[in-house]
Amino acid sequence: MSKAGKSVSIKVPTSKLASGADAWIANRDAEPATDRESGNVTSLKSVEAAPVETTKEKMSRFTIDVPESLHRRVKMQCAARGQKMADMMRDLLEREFPAS
Repeated sequence: MSKAGKSVSIKVPTSKLASGADAWIANRDAEPATDRESGNVTSLKSVEAAPVETTKEKMSRFTIDVPESLHRRVKMQCAARGQKMADMMRDLLEREFPAS
């Protein structure tokens, strides 16, 4: 038997979750989503919202490695305070390195 000439095509399905996640990331500052069946509004923002920034400065990202134990402590404290880790880190950096 000859194997030459036979081809197999594989179709890779696109994930609806991935495209939904991309859309959420692009629109994460938009209004809360509404549940289509019950009409309930879903919001994950805490009751005490952080102050709104007056200027939309372009954000830049940096990554640091920390021990897992420190990461757990920070994450638990932020959860207990109802605060996002990123917001807490920005506040910490602003206090340590104030604008002149």
